[in-house]
Amino acid sequence: MAIYHFQMKTLRRSEGRSATAAAAYRAGQRIEDARTGQTFDYSKRTGVLMAEVITPGGQPVDRGQLWNVAEAAEKRCNSVVAREFVVALPHELNREQQADLVKGYAQGLSERTGWAVDVAIHAPGKAGDLRNVHAHLLCTTRTIERDPAGCPVAGSKTRDWDIRSSGSVLLRSERSEWERCVNQSLEQANRMERVDCRSHAEKQTGLEPQVHLGPTAMAMERKGIQTERGDEYRRIAAHNLRVIELGRVREETLEEQAWAKQLAELETKTIWQLEKSIFCHPIRPKSVSDMVAEYPEVKKALRVLDEHTEAVKDCSYHLSQAGDDVRYAQHREKVWKEAHPRLSWLHEKGVWESKVLNSFGHEIQQKQNAVDEIKDRLKEAEKRQAEVQESLKQISARFVPEAQRRHDRQQVRYEQAQGILDQKRKDRALGLYKEPEQGRGMSR
Repeated sequence: MAIYHFQMKTLRRSEGRSATAAAAYRAGQRIEDARTGQTFDYSKRTGVLMAEVITPGGQPVDRGQLWNVAEAAEKRCNSVVAREFVVALPHELNREQQADLVKGYAQGLSERTGWAVDVAIHAPGKAGDLRNVHAHLLCTTRTIERDPAGCPVAGSKTRDWDIRSSGSVLLRSERSEWERCVNQSLEQANRMERVDCRSHAEKQTGLEPQVHLGPTAMAMERKGIQTERGDEYRRIAAHNLRVIELGRVREETLEEQAWAKQLAELETKTIWQLEKSIFCHPIRPKSVSDMVAEYPEVKKALRVLDEHTEAVKDCSYHLSQAGDDVRYAQHREKVWKEAHPRLSWLHEKGVWESKVLNSFGHEIQQKQNAVDEIKDRLKEAEKRQAEVQESLKQISARFVPEAQRRHDRQQVRYEQAQGILDQKRKDRALGLYKEPEQGRGMSR
């Protein structure tokens, strides 16, 4: 399923970082640093799926020129020369949709802050998870303006991001905005998955936040070398698994306690009351598929599927109507030609032009265009219907194990209640049990 990842980093000159080097590496290009005279050449780098510089107003700018301007504007040895956001892209979206998502968010970020945003989408590593498509958004720390010649000029420094109190508020705001953009893109792509920017603490799940291994620790772990960060990662994963399992056990224990109380009440009921409870009350277990359909995520997916199914039916109906219109117009043309064979022959040979036949041809062409348009709409509706069906299948598969466990528990309860009913029926047949007065004649 889609995951949420939004991380902010700062590039500081005091740490030996360079905005020109970072931009060249992320975009896979060659950039010369005018301040130091160094050349950073990553033009042979692979794995860069898309790289584009986005500015306020959407005007194009040269990447090398932009980052040299950004470097030249910072005079101090400990300046923050760039700010970077790293985001995970939903693997449920195709490459074009992922690019549109990142560029749309980056354009909004640029308009809100006045920064230039250098966007680069990277493919997963060869040894990593194939779903790990991610994007780097390298941002200037100053607003970007234009001189009379149209060249980029560094403006004022955005100090709010450097202050802890205001910077944390701005970061939370951007995290929420990225959540909105991702969920909007998933919805437009007819996907049921959604992301949530809230932490485990905010959601009160009891889970512990996982640590990021990083490239060095990850490379060592892949070689079989255990690291401290890897040990911490495994400890947190085991802890979270225990929390989830304890939550499930706690829920099942509460259910069992409620059932024990209900079972004691069934013991005191008459035969007709037992029959009513077993066959009319939800003691009788539902099928696994019916249980899966009760989950909110599945319900939503089913509603969306119904909408697209109706759209397909509607397009099919209109296509049938449009096809009838074309055939009727062709029939009228044929009738006229049969009634005026000589005029039709002269028109076909180009000797004489018939306004009636021209109008028939124009009408048929218009109706045929309408048919083609409806066919395109039907094709698109069927494509979306298939996408939603696939998404529904994936979502439903997540709930099948839990639904199966619920079904098994309910089946045991149903058999226990049925056992009480069978025993009371036997006792009545042997004369060991007499139905109370108010229960007579109501067991059927």
